[in-house]
Amino acid sequence: MSPTETTPVPLRIAHRAGITPEATAVRAAEGELTYRQLDRRARAVAEELRAAGAGPEDTVLLGVRRGIHWAVGLLGIWYAGAAALLVDLDAPGERLRTLLDAAGTRHAVAPDTYAAAMLQRRTGRELFWAATTTASATTTAPTITAPTITAAPTAAEPPARIAPGSLAYVLFTSGSTGLPKPVAVGHAGLAAQVRTLAERYGLTAGDTVLQFAAPAFDVSLEEALPTWCTGGTAVFVTDNVLSPAELEPFLAEQRISVVNLPTPYWTQWAKDLERAPRALPGALRRVVIGSDAGRTADLVNWAAAGHPPVVSCYGLTESTITATSYEPGAAELAGFAGDELIPLGEPLAGVRAYVLDEELREAPPGTPGELYLAGSCLARGYHGRPALTSERFVADPFAEAPGERMYRTGDRVTRAPGGPLVFLGRADDQVKIRGHRVELKEVEAAVAAHPDVVDVVARAVAADGGPQLAAWAALTPGSALTPDALRRHLLAKMPGYLVPATVTLMERLPRTPGGKLDPRALPAPAPR
Repeated sequence: MSPTETTPVPLRIAHRAGITPEATAVRAAEGELTYRQLDRRARAVAEELRAAGAGPEDTVLLGVRRGIHWAVGLLGIWYAGAAALLVDLDAPGERLRTLLDAAGTRHAVAPDTYAAAMLQRRTGRELFWAATTTASATTTAPTITAPTITAAPTAAEPPARIAPGSLAYVLFTSGSTGLPKPVAVGHAGLAAQVRTLAERYGLTAGDTVLQFAAPAFDVSLEEALPTWCTGGTAVFVTDNVLSPAELEPFLAEQRISVVNLPTPYWTQWAKDLERAPRALPGALRRVVIGSDAGRTADLVNWAAAGHPPVVSCYGLTESTITATSYEPGAAELAGFAGDELIPLGEPLAGVRAYVLDEELREAPPGTPGELYLAGSCLARGYHGRPALTSERFVADPFAEAPGERMYRTGDRVTRAPGGPLVFLGRADDQVKIRGHRVELKEVEAAVAAHPDVVDVVARAVAADGGPQLAAWAALTPGSALTPDALRRHLLAKMPGYLVPATVTLMERLPRTPGGKLDPRALPAPAPR
């Protein structure tokens, strides 16, 4: 039976494996998988997970790194009917334990016994796990040879019947309470977004799409899932910290047709091409950018050089990756007066975007307001956090059907009559650091947890290469704590993007007579 508009993503991929079994689904340094091999390997993982008790609404740690094991593990979790828990495997052990506790995770997928043992050691708990290698493989180290990777088991157990409203994945974002927020995305919203994005990017079975984003980013799903649902090939880059100039030969060799890059990375690429003009690989037909604000001057120069079209996307984890997009035509490019922020654009199909004032009334055109998102894009809420969910996912007074919700983004925007949405700034203490959403209160809570810290404030400050975190802390009298020692303490507990780049120690923080922080009286950040 052919998929319908509401068919969950894993069942769409299984259908694709049935109609184009020998087409290449995945290419990575370890080797390749056809759709038939990907499907069979995922079914084997699913059988192991089901035998271990994993099923609907259970979260399963995706304990694998980018490449073939990631593809097999993700699809295997879904074939079991369970939900994937996406995390940064390089995070400190304490952070991983916190995330697994918040998600209630008891299961995992791992490449092999060695990797599973390391996961259990780092998380300090027993995990019921399934291997992404074949049952016949004999592995003594965490590296896998290409022949093992491309082998295909003969598992015939069909994928689980997935209810559209069931949980698809959980991904954490920074939390203002000091604890990370587990965003729960359902299969219905994911299916709608994947279908819409495949159409928006014009994906076909002939496309070869770069898989560039880190596995803990939901953009990794945006790169792979629309590709597999349309029969294309996802090509995993081994190293996503190489420079754009170093990436170009890889794009040419693999004949990549579509790339999805962090905006700061694309900005670096655009400026490098200005300094050293050159043609880009001939197969490249579309560039997607997102996760941060870009500048129109770079967009204009890129287009003037004849490079492939750029579509700039905006979204949040709570809006299932992407909610709006912007792709200017020639007239719009010519109309940019200077170096402005690239607009957020227009909502994708199925997404509603409201610009509202503090009373939840629609702001007149040209008047700033807060952006609220609604429609099929919305996540289910925060996993196991009903109070937080009701605070951010509120009733939609503009919906035609009762019970609809909208998500308060915290972003201030405006819209001119007939024009695109334009980003103005944040309405709260959230900032973007290297593409990550960071709540300053989470940073402050982590610093304040050190026994020698009695008061702290964190801010984002301008720096070469983009904004970075800075913290000012007051210590207990007589403390010998140094800025470097405090940073080392934080690095052992949380991801690097949450650790202040600079720490300034003070006898006391400047505060007003009413006890509020006086930010104008803070000294310049102490040099590293």
